[in-house]
Amino acid sequence: MTHIIDHLVVGPFATNVYVFGDPEHGEGAIIDGGGDAEGLLGLAEKHGLKITQILQTHAHVDHVAALPKLHEALGVQIYLHPDDAMLYNAAPQQGMMFGYPVDPLPDAQMTLADGGTVEVAGMEADIIHLPGHSPGGVAFHFKSIDTLFVGDILFAGSIGRVDLPGADPAAMKASLDRLKELPDQTRVLPGHGPETTIGLEKQRNPFLLQDW
Repeated sequence: MTHIIDHLVVGPFATNVYVFGDPEHGEGAIIDGGGDAEGLLGLAEKHGLKITQILQTHAHVDHVAALPKLHEALGVQIYLHPDDAMLYNAAPQQGMMFGYPVDPLPDAQMTLADGGTVEVAGMEADIIHLPGHSPGGVAFHFKSIDTLFVGDILFAGSIGRVDLPGADPAAMKASLDRLKELPDQTRVLPGHGPETTIGLEKQRNPFLLQDW
């Protein structure tokens, strides 16, 4: 199965935003509309992908700031876990806290659920609810290519912050324990920083190696 994964690093928090799809199908998805709408649309055009949906790992402002422009250009559904609805609806206020303006966000389908699936260009992903960094954080595990879009739960050598509104250190620990059950070779594409694998993080990441 062919597939394409490309990304940009956007905004003041150097957020990874992804375009993912299958050029043979000619369809794809944006994963986290965090910034540079024009750049994301350009990536999709470069790879010959018609964007059919936007999948959100969570609703922190650096992952949603481009959604108004993306929705205006594409008119596609935005999908989010319902536990992040409060953060999503408060995106302009989040932007004020961090010093950059964010327009009110378009309506989202609050339908992502643990154990459910999403499909992008014929490729199915398991939805894994991973609270801790935010209440409704999710990862998308595309098993056919053993690739995990994990948002801000797990980074190369670190994890997402657990001191923000709605964060929960105990929930984060439980979420990391779930991730450790995935195959070691699983490719991890995080919301910030370089990609990694589950196995590499099990070997070196202090938050996976130690109780805390």
